Amino acid sequence: MQAPAETTPPPVGLVASTSMFAVFSILLWLTTEAVIPRLRDAFGISPIIGWYVSGSTFVLVPILVFGCLMAWREIPKRDLGSLRRRLRLNAMNRGDVIWAIGGLFAIAITTAAILALARYLDPSFHPSPWFLLQPPGWHTWVFAAWLPLFVSNILGEELCWRGYLLPRQEAGFGPMAWLPNGILWCLFHWSFGWPIVVTLLPLTLLLPWIVQRRQNTSVGIVIHGAFNAAGFIAVTSGASS
Repeated sequence: MQAPAETTPPPVGLVASTSMFAVFSILLWLTTEAVIPRLRDAFGISPIIGWYVSGSTFVLVPILVFGCLMAWREIPKRDLGSLRRRLRLNAMNRGDVIWAIGGLFAIAITTAAILALARYLDPSFHPSPWFLLQPPGWHTWVFAAWLPLFVSNILGEELCWRGYLLPRQEAGFGPMAWLPNGILWCLFHWSFGWPIVVTLLPLTLLLPWIVQRRQNTSVGIVIHGAFNAAGFIAVTSGASS
């Protein structure tokens, strides 16, 4: 018997898109400005560990849950297979792998160019939020605290912003849907400071464009995961300084 056809996601406009990003952006701001300092001052928890714990708990897991629940509400046949298709969580083919590798290379090159230019114009340019500053060195406890944040970050943002929201933006904006998706995703990080926002431009613009072109959220997961893993290595090695 033939499987029932999936329904087209309802369109979403700029106001609704902005509202979704804004709610979680405020949660991100509250986490960095209130929760992390509170954990540091009241319990002696280092800011980087405070971010790994509170970022997952108060921002990224809620994003993941929101995206999956909203997608679940839209599918006519509520099962995991239909949810996976709604979120475009597809197996990667050869073309997807090539685009993921090429996208990572393009993002790395353009990010490095932005960093070089920014530091040429302003030698004090430092694209890292205050709570990630720590003495360089590999610590098992830092990795253990980072791993849940890594998983919730990649799955949360990609399944929500690209899996759930991007198809709805495509219904509303058409072929240019990647642009508002990417701009809003970039601005979502405003509480990290403007150096982070500038540095994230290649990732936040190119990744949605590639995901929309490939119609596969898995490509975004791979690119985002590799980018964030490289960022973690930079922080723990002191290279980000």
